[in-house]
Amino acid sequence: MQKLLLLLCLQGSILGVFAQGKGVSQAKPDGKYKEEVAGVRGEPGYTWEGTYKNGRKEGVWIKTSTIGNVMAEETYKNNVLDGLAKYYYPNGKPSAEGMFLSTEVEGQRDTVRVIDPISGEETRREIIRMGNSVRNGVWKLYDEETGKMFKEYYKRGEIVTPDELGETPPETPAQPAGTPLHLPHEQTGGKKKKG
Repeated sequence: MQKLLLLLCLQGSILGVFAQGKGVSQAKPDGKYKEEVAGVRGEPGYTWEGTYKNGRKEGVWIKTSTIGNVMAEETYKNNVLDGLAKYYYPNGKPSAEGMFLSTEVEGQRDTVRVIDPISGEETRREIIRMGNSVRNGVWKLYDEETGKMFKEYYKRGEIVTPDELGETPPETPAQPAGTPLHLPHEQTGGKKKKG
């Protein structure tokens, strides 16, 4: 019974990857676009403005709220975050700024070996990657109320010390080690308490 459940889970995850990959082939014609995104599950809607090249997001894309405030400026390459990104609080003050590094290109195809846990039969399946990027370099984060800036240091998505990036130690206190960086667009709906 456990082997059957494992097989069903494996097949489901592989089919999920194939289903996600179908959206990759639906490319947009080259040129500038302004896309309206409706609000979902209590999150407000927003507008994206940027350029498609070869059917993929390329260059700087600007995200604005429905009332016209800039929420983010992100740099894309081959439809994946790769370059400078800036984020803003709803009041327009800077929230965070740093670099992203693309680690996978959207639409990249790989062949994986799948072994049936019951029969032991081996088959090869092609999967289509969805694209991925990680934080890289120095990230500047700003307190919304005071505007005070502190830095976090990343090397290919991993938090590192300033020395590991060749930086002098920070003059301002850093966020406690092990605390993940949460950008405004990654909030889980929790409300900030005023103290």
